[in-house]
Amino acid sequence: MTFSLYKNTNLPYNQSPVQKYILLFFLFISVKSLGQKTVFIEKYTLPAEIKAGEVIIEMPFGYSNIIKVSGDTAGLKTAGDIFVDVACTDYPINASLVSLNKTRVASFLKRFPFVQESQLAQVNFFQQTDGALRENAIKMFHGLVVKFRPRQTAENAKREVIKLEDIVKSGTPDPVTKPVTTVKKKDTAMTDLERIYANRPRKFQNGKWYIQVGRSGISSFDFESYKKNPLDSFITREPKEALEEGLISKSEFKEFKSSSSIRIFYPHWVSEEKVFPQKTNTVAEKPVTTVRISRIPDTSILTILDRTKWEKATIVGDVTGSMYKYTAQLLLWVKTNPIGNMAKNFVFFNDGDNMPDKDKKIGSTGGIYYKTCNTYAEVEHLMRGTMLKGGGGDFPENNIEALLKGEKVFPASEFQVMIADNWAAIKDKVLWNQLTKPVRVVVCGANIYNVHIDYLNLARKTNGSVHLMESDVYNLNQFKEGDILKVGKNTFVVRNGMFVETGYEDIK
Repeated sequence: MTFSLYKNTNLPYNQSPVQKYILLFFLFISVKSLGQKTVFIEKYTLPAEIKAGEVIIEMPFGYSNIIKVSGDTAGLKTAGDIFVDVACTDYPINASLVSLNKTRVASFLKRFPFVQESQLAQVNFFQQTDGALRENAIKMFHGLVVKFRPRQTAENAKREVIKLEDIVKSGTPDPVTKPVTTVKKKDTAMTDLERIYANRPRKFQNGKWYIQVGRSGISSFDFESYKKNPLDSFITREPKEALEEGLISKSEFKEFKSSSSIRIFYPHWVSEEKVFPQKTNTVAEKPVTTVRISRIPDTSILTILDRTKWEKATIVGDVTGSMYKYTAQLLLWVKTNPIGNMAKNFVFFNDGDNMPDKDKKIGSTGGIYYKTCNTYAEVEHLMRGTMLKGGGGDFPENNIEALLKGEKVFPASEFQVMIADNWAAIKDKVLWNQLTKPVRVVVCGANIYNVHIDYLNLARKTNGSVHLMESDVYNLNQFKEGDILKVGKNTFVVRNGMFVETGYEDIK
């Protein structure tokens, strides 16, 4: 379970030892006041290699003293927002480890006095269930895995533009195209059915989506012809018999009493795989260029955009700090899809053109640039220019302001696709009721434990959707009060019209 510690952006970066210990005391209190919700996993897996922006801090079983530090400790000195995983073991089983986990975070801040509590964007607690026996628990990893991004400066923005250009260059489409091949695609009947059932009630049960299908009502055998539909369900009765069984009301009996028999239709739940036919038509596929994905550090955005094939959309992209490996994929996607085929309207935002955080005002933070692009070069120029004019600041960002700008300047678009930073909360949520078009959120940097709840609620508010590397989540607006949504290992429940976190899957 992830949560945000309180943030005080007015704290100075140079503090006396007394101020530091006072801060640690308030850190202890702030974690306690929020309440701890633990992520239960079998075993916390350390990264295969420690990359820039990562530090691993090892601690003994049951204690908070530091025994080993590895990784990019130099980078911590210029870090912006910091994300911390605290790993412990479930020993004794179901024991409260609240105090231990808090002191482990405090030990980290004491070891690195230049790190401020206000930089801690998220702290995640992982309790490993494979350590139920003491002899197993002692052998497991205990401590902190710290991940961070550099504090954004004009110099960092220039370096990230260079990194973006390197990724685009290495992943540029091969000159050789695939030969024409024969493939199988969904037939139009399936697409038509999806449209017909788009607004029917849905529910998620036992790992499957179900749709409510079938008509309701009553028809007479004598006076009405019935065109058979395989998704209809009905029972047949004589009118008097139906009345006696309570299947129809007295007024309905009066209407149909002269019929020899009647059909009583009722809706029912059917799994999506049964509702939609799996027939395919064989068609010739046009030659396409291929991106050299083996040379790209992350391919999630390419995967999602290739899978969804959106049209008539405005692309709204977050280009604030360290988003370059995702926005580079957007450029590669534009290179391999003729401009205008999918989208030609682009909005990029940097959260204020390096405006000091204290001067940013909700709804008028700025740093938003847009254009209808007719060539790849125009898209690249717009993106690079937006990056170089600013790189963010405080980690929440002005997503809604950018989306509202997109609606205003590109009114013909049917929906907007937001390339969003899962590390960053939405700063201006108070504005999202002003949005009038669906938002399809492509979440960058998410994993099975940490999909940011702000983007689930943005999609719910706008009748949009959320898209991850492995899956797409639609129909979020159809979840009713008390309904539960599971995304990866996390579960969310609708409370007062909004998704709230309920905690991670307990797999003990």
